[in-house]
Amino acid sequence: MKDLFAKLVLGFAGLILFAVFFLIGASLTHSMPSILLVTTGINRWEYQPREQTVLYYSDGQEMSRIGYKRVYSEDYPEFLKEAVVAVEDRRFYQHSGLDARGIGRAIWKNIRAGDKVEGGSTITQQLARTLFLSQEKTYSRKVKEVFIAVSLEEKYGKEAILNMYLNEIYMGRGCAGMASASWSYFNKDIFSLNKAEICMLVGMIQAPEYYSPDRNFEELKKRQETVVDILVSQGLISADQGETIKQQPLYIEEFKTEQKRHPYFTAYVTQQLQEMLGTARLYQGGFKIYTSLDRRMQEAAEKTVIKHVRSIEYRGISASDIALVSVDPYTGGIKALVGGVDYERNQVNMAVAPRQPGSAIKPLYYAAAINEGIIELDTVVNNKPRDFGGYCPQNYAPAPEKVTAREALVNSYNVASVEILNRLGIEKACNYLERLGISPIDKEDKNLALALGGMSKGVSLLQMTAAFAVFPNRGEYHPYYVVERIEDYTGKMIYKNKVRSERVISSNTALLMDDVLKDVVRYGTGKNAAIAIRSGGKTGTTSASRDLWYVGYIQELVTAVWVGNSDGSEVKGYGGFGGTVSAPIWRDYMNILYYGWVLKERPVLQVPEDGRINQQPAENGETSPEDQPDNKQEEATEEQELPPDEEPVESEEEEDIKPPTSTVDEAQSEGLEEPEKEKNTGASIPKEEDKAKAE
Repeated sequence: MKDLFAKLVLGFAGLILFAVFFLIGASLTHSMPSILLVTTGINRWEYQPREQTVLYYSDGQEMSRIGYKRVYSEDYPEFLKEAVVAVEDRRFYQHSGLDARGIGRAIWKNIRAGDKVEGGSTITQQLARTLFLSQEKTYSRKVKEVFIAVSLEEKYGKEAILNMYLNEIYMGRGCAGMASASWSYFNKDIFSLNKAEICMLVGMIQAPEYYSPDRNFEELKKRQETVVDILVSQGLISADQGETIKQQPLYIEEFKTEQKRHPYFTAYVTQQLQEMLGTARLYQGGFKIYTSLDRRMQEAAEKTVIKHVRSIEYRGISASDIALVSVDPYTGGIKALVGGVDYERNQVNMAVAPRQPGSAIKPLYYAAAINEGIIELDTVVNNKPRDFGGYCPQNYAPAPEKVTAREALVNSYNVASVEILNRLGIEKACNYLERLGISPIDKEDKNLALALGGMSKGVSLLQMTAAFAVFPNRGEYHPYYVVERIEDYTGKMIYKNKVRSERVISSNTALLMDDVLKDVVRYGTGKNAAIAIRSGGKTGTTSASRDLWYVGYIQELVTAVWVGNSDGSEVKGYGGFGGTVSAPIWRDYMNILYYGWVLKERPVLQVPEDGRINQQPAENGETSPEDQPDNKQEEATEEQELPPDEEPVESEEEEDIKPPTSTVDEAQSEGLEEPEKEKNTGASIPKEEDKAKAE
């Protein structure tokens, strides 16, 4: 009884909707098109064929293109136009943009099916949706679609509308328009296609991804034959011609994925742009996207990563993934971003995927403690293992029982670091971390294990890079960004980044931290990162060497390096520490920039008291053998980060376009050009079940 009542209600609603659309169609056809032409803005709009969206480096050079591939054609074969009208909108030449009969038929079919199974859109409505609206199936969108369609019909003739439609309709494989699809599927000009090939393309309009010849050729062939049958039934071809078309073979070109320059960066910026502009609008094309990416830095970063992944393998260290990020400390602009070694092998972007930071997080809460006046660099703290309310951190190697705060950070002592966090307080520390962009911090992470980087989800390399920028930038934090400005297809600037900043620590605190972090490089765990320019930094190594970090900076650039495996597996092999694996990557990358005159900063000559001048690194980008730090000593010091009893958890008028608001970036970027391509998402990082909790 209930089912019968529901059907009656649905049927009644359908009749009302049919009547509404019929009345709208009648009134629009006779009295309102000229009014809608103004109210929709179509009277001020002119169709312009769009190019793909172009990405630019910070110097204005073109980097790559994203969005639908396009080949504009001023005309199309008559058989193609006839077939499209016959299949998609047989009353195209009779209606004025709205076919009330077709909409009523679609509503009735949807009611009978209990779902939206047919759209009932005319060619003009489809064009309106493609150019101006989203693809959501709602009746409110349908009304907007009708208004725009009627306006288009008022302004343009049928042939112009049909030409726009054939140039804009999405055809799969990242192609917009029939001419582009012709080259992608058959490697032919649109006027060189035979009737069988044309019928195949016409059949794909309904659902280009479902009828993709790359994965569903049998259904596509059936759909092509349906198109042929429609043409026969409407008298456009004879039955014999139809059978001949059905028998013609279809030779489909193999689909080759276009190799994009800087794939990890392109995937990241595409995801950001989808949030800012909307996916459909972005892929429709015509935008010029000016980014903060420095061409020379990006190329140097990729070169260094490729070189070191081979070196790491040769050393017998089982780390297959490397990520590197550089950020301008005075603006937050991303200058280089490499999320992995081989995008074809692994699409997980480790530049933005959260990982356990290990001891690399220590400088952030040390700075907070200094800023709050809780410690000074010469404050003596306990470094002897003790019980912190059930939490018992250990120093990995023998260490002094009492150390200064400076010594604790330079040598990465664990117990002393927990003492400092305990004095500061968890809530206060988390407040500072969140203001530095390290968020969200889960409730379960608010305990003293945080001192050693114990976090449920972790922090991304990009977040850590931006957080460390407060040290060269005298305490001011700038949220990282990548898009400088956006221009639409008319050249109008619709978005311009506004540099934002927040003072998180005082200038004096930043200077003190800068001094101690430079000591880390001079004689602490970061010795392998030493370059000609004075730099500061911090190493980090998590349990089982799953995450090897080095975050370092000079006055004009902050750069972080992560090494590990994206699936969270442990890194095996001798010498697998942040200071012995990641720090040398940082050093070699910075040396390329230094000797290539990419950096403005030059070393300041300092003569020690004994009058001897230290030798600078060799000009091949490597340090000379005499300058190489003692790796054995480095390993012993770096191991202070790995207490055996407590291992951190794994883990013009502008448009109102807002920058992306997410604080933890996605490791994957969805692309419309390859919607069905299987991505390597990597395994989730396991939580440490026995993570100790502190009171």
